[in-house]
Amino acid sequence: MDESLKNKVAFITGAATGIGKETALLLAKHGAKIMIADINEIEGRATTKTINDSGGIAYFYKLDTSIKKDVAKVLDSIFKEHGSIELAVNNAGIGGLVGSLHTIEEPTWERMISVCLSGVFYCMQEELKHMISNKSGKIVNVSSLAGLNGVRNGSHYSAAKHGVIGLTKSAAIEYGGLNIRVNSVCPGFIQTAILDDVPEKSLEFVKNLRVPMRRIGNTIEVAESILWLLSEKSSFVNGEGLLIDGGFQAG
Repeated sequence: MDESLKNKVAFITGAATGIGKETALLLAKHGAKIMIADINEIEGRATTKTINDSGGIAYFYKLDTSIKKDVAKVLDSIFKEHGSIELAVNNAGIGGLVGSLHTIEEPTWERMISVCLSGVFYCMQEELKHMISNKSGKIVNVSSLAGLNGVRNGSHYSAAKHGVIGLTKSAAIEYGGLNIRVNSVCPGFIQTAILDDVPEKSLEFVKNLRVPMRRIGNTIEVAESILWLLSEKSSFVNGEGLLIDGGFQAG
């Protein structure tokens, strides 16, 4: 167990499934108190129960991170009930390959930006307010390989994830002197529901010809990277965008 995480209050968005869920389970194993926030109440409560049934501590908060007032309400509630918010993972997001840039309709664009970018911004604002009052904190934002590269038929997703990296770097500069570290992870092709939109032929091409390790990544590999960034083992890492892509970006 990493003692630096024991009894720390960890707020995780999109923790009902996928990377968020795996991160919640892993942090709970290391003794953190998990605050699960997700719009998916059924799966969110199931993840919460799994943690509590295994001897951990978890609470569920239904939350749509794209609604600023709801974000503030939930985080204020957590701070009042638990006295601190020391760790935060801003993971909630949506995917979708919808077509060429000139065909993307306004509601599709607005929804992507509101969830994948504005939601991270709203959460960071509230998390930072509470971390400043405690004079310490660690935030990990979940961006993507798409935050470093363009995405054919997914320009709205790529734009949002690029924005997450910009927020991360800016916050790292602004708050590093206050003992608050802000980093991001940039997963490549990871086995989550987002891959459901990717044609099987494309996945086979990526796996066999673009990823040197010749496989798709899994959620625990991303969760372990997030764990490291939240721990004292990464104590001098700030403003980083950690690639988890099996070598895709290397060549």
